[in-house]
Amino acid sequence: MPVAAQPGATFILDNGAYTIKAGYTTAEAPSQIPNCLARSRDRRVYIGDEFLTLCKDFSGVVFRRPFEKGHLTNWESEKVIWDRVLLSSEVGFNVDPEETALIATEPVLQLPVCSSNMDQIVFEEYGFSTYYRCTTSALVHENETGLLFGGSGRSDTSLIIDSGYSATAIVPIVENAVYHPAVRRLNVGGKLLRNFLKETISFRHYNMMDEAFIINEIKDQSCFVTASFAKDLETCKRLKAATNPLALDYVLPRATASGIRQGHIRDVILPPDPDDQILTLGNERFSVPELLFNPSDIGIRQAGLPEAIMQSISAVPDPDVRGLLLGNVVFVGGNTKFSGFRERISSELQALVPDDIPLRLGFPEDPITYGWQGGTQLGQQKSRMRSRQVTRKEYMEHGPNICMRKFGKKTVDVLEYNT
Repeated sequence: MPVAAQPGATFILDNGAYTIKAGYTTAEAPSQIPNCLARSRDRRVYIGDEFLTLCKDFSGVVFRRPFEKGHLTNWESEKVIWDRVLLSSEVGFNVDPEETALIATEPVLQLPVCSSNMDQIVFEEYGFSTYYRCTTSALVHENETGLLFGGSGRSDTSLIIDSGYSATAIVPIVENAVYHPAVRRLNVGGKLLRNFLKETISFRHYNMMDEAFIINEIKDQSCFVTASFAKDLETCKRLKAATNPLALDYVLPRATASGIRQGHIRDVILPPDPDDQILTLGNERFSVPELLFNPSDIGIRQAGLPEAIMQSISAVPDPDVRGLLLGNVVFVGGNTKFSGFRERISSELQALVPDDIPLRLGFPEDPITYGWQGGTQLGQQKSRMRSRQVTRKEYMEHGPNICMRKFGKKTVDVLEYNT
């Protein structure tokens, strides 16, 4: 339902490549809105949340997303989506930009020209009163992450692992500032996993190359991270689907007299419906998430997630700080929700960490909205916000350079780390 405008309030816009998490700092939880324009088979175009609320048939839907390879490059589409989120009286928040402070996120290692475009849109198109731009990882750090480790409060040093739609980012934060020389990015995210599953299913079973949304639903409902890839792969080779404990039947969506019935995992207790189209998944269930740990399986010349984390840690020169980072590792992003992910990453990281350094891994209850929750913590601290934000008056007087100075350039010599 529409939310009344809140003059003088702070609005958090966690602008993810797949989902926007948006809401005032006074809200208990954000609204999650697809960050896309979607065109259905009847050629109707849906903006953001309209896709989930109005579209009845998800088959053959074509998506247009503002992000390309992890960078916000299509502001023509993003502006349309933001207009609906921020200004629409139908389902939006009725934000009054001239009376509202904005906290907006950008991708890790965003190109400076893309960051500058966002600054211009915020001030010149919308006219927000004040504005702060940062990464989702920086907002995650604002939470009381000590609660994830059985304590309380927040640490000024933490390692944030954000595995989202476009990529997986590893961001060390030292004394409340991102230490850029140790930031790492893996080109493995939800989009790549979905596309790999789509190609595998299309080759082995049915042609589903045009069914991006359905494949994504199959991935989220069916896939898991295995503790022993070689053992489970051998099990799937040796046993037929009927006797394979790892095999699973997924019922594809189909039209019924009462409308479109969405896809779901078949209940093996119930007899199969002869009208159902069954997709039997075997090693696809765990070979897709395996790319997070072994991207070289499909020719990506990058280290797996555990090794990349240790590469990031090794790039921090002070051994004491490295120990602090390993004691405060926080995982967020949709890919961390795979069943078995927590156990696998804990086991492989522990094997790489020296015995004399304690390793603590934190997994928020909702890893998708945890960054937005950190934004609400920051937005309620007016004194800290004043030192970070840029006002519209400052922007009109100094231009985009004031944002570059306050928010930090994307170069390693800006936030120097003193050993």
